[in-house]
Amino acid sequence: MIPISDINPAENIPIISRIFIILTALIFLFLIPKDNVEQFTFFYQYAAIPCEIFNNSPLSMSQFYSNNCLTDPDVLIFETKNITFSLFVSLFLHANFLHVLGNLWSFWIFGNNIEDKLGKFRFCIFLFVTGSLSMMSHVLLNAYNTNPIVGSSGIVSALMGAYLYLFPNARLLVLVPFGVFFPTTLKAKYFMLFWLISQLFIALQSNNISWEAHIGGFIFGYLLLKIFKYERYTF
Repeated sequence: MIPISDINPAENIPIISRIFIILTALIFLFLIPKDNVEQFTFFYQYAAIPCEIFNNSPLSMSQFYSNNCLTDPDVLIFETKNITFSLFVSLFLHANFLHVLGNLWSFWIFGNNIEDKLGKFRFCIFLFVTGSLSMMSHVLLNAYNTNPIVGSSGIVSALMGAYLYLFPNARLLVLVPFGVFFPTTLKAKYFMLFWLISQLFIALQSNNISWEAHIGGFIFGYLLLKIFKYERYTF
């Protein structure tokens, strides 16, 4: 099930959402190498890696080649790498066109309404906090992993959680696959339920999709608005 848009127009121009989308797209187009080997090196140099965060130290050659964070470190691969900074850089990095397109499209669908209700400053805080927490959700459950984490899907998931809290009955236009894709509308709460179930299936499979960041971001996005008791719109 693919979301296309929501039938829930924002009242104000979503400036922060536009900046985030444009900045992320520009980074993908002009900074991230498209050659597989160069991109591989780029991600290890700049993206967050659970093992590095767990050890508070850049990955070593021995850890990389053994794919084992517990291996005694020797020569550091990128010894000047800023581990804390890499957590935030990762949120803007994407592996391929479909990766960045899917995340930014979903960001636009759900982000403009959240920005509309939170205001620009609090929306920036929301993105910063939930982005960090979604990353740490992945790190805590994969502390010894030596693979880079990339993508803004943790933030997008947080926006979806916040959207569920604020607009549970808002209608979404989605494409449903039944041999072919056909469009239909359904309430946000039902789409979110389907999405959560899909994450559970992803968790049961062996793949490179960070379901931990997705679920963590979704929960934190929902709880953050609930804790601060934002008005809900149950139209």
